[in-house]
Amino acid sequence: MPEATAATVRTTVVSEVESLRRRVEDLEGQLSQTQKLLAIGSLAGGVAHDFNNLLTAILGYASLLREDPTASVQVMEALDVIEKAAERASQLTAQILGFARRGHAKRARVDVRQTLNEVADLLRHTVDKNIRLDVQLDGAPAYVMGDSSQLFQVFLNLALNGRDAMPDGGTLTLAAKSTASGVQVTVGDSGSGIPAQIRERVFEPFFTTKDPGKGTGMGLTVVQSIVRGHSGRIEIECDPPPGTRFQLIFPPARERTAVVAETVAAAPARGKGAVLVVDDEEVVRQVAARMLKSLGYHAICLGSSRDAFDYYRRRAHDIDLVILDLIMPDISGKELFEQLREFNPCVRVLLTSGYNQDASVDTLIDSGARGFLQKPYRMAQLSQSLTAAMKA
Repeated sequence: MPEATAATVRTTVVSEVESLRRRVEDLEGQLSQTQKLLAIGSLAGGVAHDFNNLLTAILGYASLLREDPTASVQVMEALDVIEKAAERASQLTAQILGFARRGHAKRARVDVRQTLNEVADLLRHTVDKNIRLDVQLDGAPAYVMGDSSQLFQVFLNLALNGRDAMPDGGTLTLAAKSTASGVQVTVGDSGSGIPAQIRERVFEPFFTTKDPGKGTGMGLTVVQSIVRGHSGRIEIECDPPPGTRFQLIFPPARERTAVVAETVAAAPARGKGAVLVVDDEEVVRQVAARMLKSLGYHAICLGSSRDAFDYYRRRAHDIDLVILDLIMPDISGKELFEQLREFNPCVRVLLTSGYNQDASVDTLIDSGARGFLQKPYRMAQLSQSLTAAMKA
């Protein structure tokens, strides 16, 4: 082989090896980021689940106090504040569970222009007067299939980042339009922009350019997770300057989807019968027992799946319904449900959890469970679920 040809081959081989090495490094980086997201998602989901248990107690006792005919006006006003705060906390845990992919995100036909308008209305009361808000929402409605609360969170997070990038003032832009490639949303600012060397890192968990105590580095990670969960993509544009523009592209909603509003009965319906509550959280058992008693039911509360199965096996003829938490430390709720069904195929079981309803819950309902009660719940929601489960 001529020396020149051999040198060319060596150069080509070295170039290919270097290209493969860089590709392997890129894949390792992607794998590391995915593993971080999975770990964070698991941790966040667990925290949200535990928090929903605490909110069950807060909302449950608040609904019990509302039933007290001797409660004063001041008490009722305090309950309004407590319930509104707890509902807001519940919405936040739902968003965390959405990031953690623990359950179904709500899917409905959403006009992103309306959601952006809601974000703009909020920003008008919160951004400094030296920041001009430029809202460009002219044209036809821009519908996507998604969760309006999650999309609101995405747009607001990006807008607040844009605000923080303009400490001396500037223009914050919110825009939406339908294009050939889908529904395009733009959130932009006229700040200093994002340096090219860190643009690829802005979606990494815990990466932030903000001073300590002013940012966790999780905002854009959550944004990216939600956008991908909506089958969309997010891109960063910093050229030409000034500023940064986040472009979000979502597939359009091509079909109308009927949206059934969730309703809660104005007054809880009373019932009768014995209800076995199986939940490892003492605070949940306590409030469930109080609410069941107030509704006219007799409550038996146990914190162990094994104890619950032993009790049911001995007293099945006395139990009208079982409220079963799916996350139990000894025997899982799924396993206990299967044991109860094997012992008594006609057992009435109402599933409950601090996690959202997912495919595994759907499978249990298909197998005979009488419904799913999402934590946190109030007495009216408990009453509705019990009434439906008793009739089933």
